[in-house]
Amino acid sequence: MPKPGMTGICLRTEVAELLRAKAKEAQMGINDFLMVLLTKAPQKRPSEPENVGSNPTGPATFWVRNIPYAQ
Repeated sequence: MPKPGMTGICLRTEVAELLRAKAKEAQMGINDFLMVLLTKAPQKRPSEPENVGSNPTGPATFWVRNIPYAQ
């Protein structure tokens, strides 16, 4: 149960360990590290194309020809 004024989140173990290591490297607590990470200005770089759906290369299409319809 989180302390009053706090909330809990679930992270994969690997993600939590990476965040703790990065926060320690920056000599910060994990909450402060996340706050800085999430509030800093975005980097100037080209935008990435949006991937719609689960197939980033587009819809899977194929043609079927000359196959007799079987009943």
